[in-house]
Amino acid sequence: MNIKLASTVHLNAYSIISDAVDDAVAYGWRRAHKYSETPSEEAVHQEIHTAVMNSLCGILKFHEE
Repeated sequence: MNIKLASTVHLNAYSIISDAVDDAVAYGWRRAHKYSETPSEEAVHQEIHTAVMNSLCGILKFHEE
């Protein structure tokens, strides 16, 4: 006897992306302070930006046309 059960899983995209961004911001902040106790605003921005984009690329697919 074969029984087919239909099930659907819905992901909370906002929560997944929000968690990824939060984790990446914290990681970027730590990276910016890895070699300097007082990194420049530009260095902090760059490290956070890089970490966020890397994190998003891990969970989202960007299609170039």
